[in-house]
Amino acid sequence: MNLKFFDYYDKVLGCYIGKNIGGTLGAPFECYRGVYDISWFLQDISEPIPNDDLDLQLVWLRAVELEGPRLDSHVLAEYWNTYVSATLSEYGTGKNNFNMGIVPPLSGHMRNANKDSNGAWIRTEIWACLCAGNPALAANYAYYDSCVDHSGEGIYSAVFCAAMQAAAFFETDISRLADIALSYIPADCAVAKAVRCAFDCYRSGLTWKEARKALFRVVPSSFGEMGGYWKGTAEVPACAECPVQEPDAEIPPAEHGFDAPWSVGAIMIGLLYGGGDLGKSVCIAVNLGEDTDCTAGTVGSVLGIISGAKSIPEKWRDACSDKIATWTLRIDQNLCLPKTISELACRIARQTPDVLGARCKLLPAAYGGKSGEEPGYEIEPVSGFEYSPRRFAPHIQEDIKELLAEQGKTVRRHFGLYTVLAEYDESLVALSAGQIKRIRVVFLNMLFTPQYLTVRILDLPEDWKVLPGREFCVGLEHWHGSRNDNSVVLEFQPGELVKGCYAPILEISTNGRMTKNYFPLTLINGAC
Repeated sequence: MNLKFFDYYDKVLGCYIGKNIGGTLGAPFECYRGVYDISWFLQDISEPIPNDDLDLQLVWLRAVELEGPRLDSHVLAEYWNTYVSATLSEYGTGKNNFNMGIVPPLSGHMRNANKDSNGAWIRTEIWACLCAGNPALAANYAYYDSCVDHSGEGIYSAVFCAAMQAAAFFETDISRLADIALSYIPADCAVAKAVRCAFDCYRSGLTWKEARKALFRVVPSSFGEMGGYWKGTAEVPACAECPVQEPDAEIPPAEHGFDAPWSVGAIMIGLLYGGGDLGKSVCIAVNLGEDTDCTAGTVGSVLGIISGAKSIPEKWRDACSDKIATWTLRIDQNLCLPKTISELACRIARQTPDVLGARCKLLPAAYGGKSGEEPGYEIEPVSGFEYSPRRFAPHIQEDIKELLAEQGKTVRRHFGLYTVLAEYDESLVALSAGQIKRIRVVFLNMLFTPQYLTVRILDLPEDWKVLPGREFCVGLEHWHGSRNDNSVVLEFQPGELVKGCYAPILEISTNGRMTKNYFPLTLINGAC
């Protein structure tokens, strides 16, 4: 059954109201370790609380508004670099790498101690809302987004959450939603293990407190180690609901930054043990400790999508301010930040037809139909929500499993006529004097017509040798029911290394056309 406009808009609004409720509830306990018994807000909530979980999505909203649906990791990285002021943790590492010429997905992978942490899955709601009923498309956008500053489990967690939330516009069963989302990520990854652990605990009758400890044993997290065991703060002193915590020897130490798997498991515990009650569910997520504003915020967003804003209990819906406050973004008129959750939902809903394309169908009243008919559009879901390689045609949408397999080693650039992939060797962008550097470049034809490409290598030092030469041709057959590609292995043999960073550029043109495209290859001499 299709989703009519007003029902869709109510779910988008419910998504962000739910996220606001959970994020606000958990804010005082973020980064602390403990087990609580919270059932309501313990801090002053008369003013909006800034939260990076929402901040970062406002940058993506502006990217969609200005660039349209043809976004990829490079476009998002440019917006990130321009508008995100935060330089902490993975946010800063991604920006630092990008400013050095190290582009996604390498920007999220290299020298990044927090690549498996929580900064990406916390910002997936915008992709889910724009891709309602199409989890595969939401997963693609979540990958483009998360690889800017994450890798590994940091990306898997974002893909999982985006797919689950996009499906939640049509599917209400939590178990089914989890199965859908799991189909998009590797079965043996830590995020998948955490999700299965939550379900195993729930189905075996363990309490949520017992499930919490089981989750720590399966996928230890370091997030609560930052603040340590909860002792109370000036904002929220220790009390009966959140007493002083003592160290628990049953919780194992964790590798720093390896936090996303446990957090996704905590989200599932909140959803399962909350039984569909939004207030109870977000409270359980906070009561588990660790990254409390993020886990509770995502629990709230999932249930807000399922129920819609109208069905969120008034007690919770009216508790938090509708206003948006930010703290990780630069103040810039071009960013054009929404002032309220309601404005944010409206602006997302305006972009959805562009993103969903033919699956977003205008209703008759939208173009002069009978008076009294519902205006706007309705959304048609894809035929199957689970991952299927058969649904992907490369000229329309990329295969998320291929993208995940490439992370950390392959850079993709999308041009109108073709897509170009640079596959780095095991040393990635590192360059050493006297050693040959190999990069395999793959060209994918995006047209239903053959092409001959001419590739020139620019900005290459004169004393460097390169095979197959500084100019070469690549023939591409037309795309017709299969992916047509061709590849060349570039072998750079540097002369004397006198600079720290080199950026040879591939200038690509196709026979008979005036368009030229440019693909930089960053190579670094030194410790990278």
